[in-house]
Amino acid sequence: MTDATSKPAPLVLEGDSHGTWWHVELDRSTLIPGQLVDGRLRIRADDPVEARGLVVALTGVEHWRHRVTHTDAEGHPSTTVVTSTGDPVHEPVLLGGPISLASGETLERSFQLPVPPLGPASLDAEDAGFEWTLEAKLDVAGDLDRRLEAAVVVAQPMALLRAGAIQLGEFALYERADIAGDGITGTIELRPMPLVCGEPFSGRVELHVPGRLRLQEVRAEIRVHVEATVSEGEKQDVPAWIGALSPAAEVGGDLAYDVAGALPSTPLPSSELPHGRAGATFHVILAVAWAPDTHLVRDVAIASTSEV
Repeated sequence: MTDATSKPAPLVLEGDSHGTWWHVELDRSTLIPGQLVDGRLRIRADDPVEARGLVVALTGVEHWRHRVTHTDAEGHPSTTVVTSTGDPVHEPVLLGGPISLASGETLERSFQLPVPPLGPASLDAEDAGFEWTLEAKLDVAGDLDRRLEAAVVVAQPMALLRAGAIQLGEFALYERADIAGDGITGTIELRPMPLVCGEPFSGRVELHVPGRLRLQEVRAEIRVHVEATVSEGEKQDVPAWIGALSPAAEVGGDLAYDVAGALPSTPLPSSELPHGRAGATFHVILAVAWAPDTHLVRDVAIASTSEV
């Protein structure tokens, strides 16, 4: 977890493009909405190049999956799942031009790259998502542009979740929440809240089971529900974490289980997109032989960074 005195990890990108070698640095690997990120680039021309300008840009593209029904010439309908993309979000910064580089010459520039104030945050899922790309480009007239492109992550900060910028479940930001199902009651406590991609969490599950139950196991899961919020939109549940709380046992009365784990670094934050959304839940699952499992569920919130 990042504290107030630690320095964010930088991002370093390198690559060749049509006779130019690129080295680009950003002061942080996870970009924060509404903030400027400091950067530097160095270009070495292995071959002479004449460019109209040098541009660094942050570009974001949304995607979502939905079903489309077609009817053939005989009137038979068929349905396919297609992926659509939205208009790109583009934040370019002009670093100068025209630019002339001789063979072996090096050009260096510093820059500040703006990140849109509301993102959207990076969301890595199939049925709905948002991807951001950093591009540095020499714009060459009448020839191939020289460029470096790489995926970057724009965060969902805790501050935006707490400010209500994203629609969440009623108790998603509470550390402690009540649960109930199949006559079983209890509470789930999780810290920190919001949970954070790539960082550890801990907590406690307390249950009251009336009578006696023979269980195959008690496990916990964090699931991220991703859906395309369009007509005939697809949806999926992404398992972000699974942990065992208890092996097979006969239980009854008051029970308590400690919880500890870590979310994967994959960007799966609580998000709202123009054509999709993602929300998370924590499940306590009581597996009963020869009967439907009992799911005790609470809403949770997931941020991409603990910095803000």
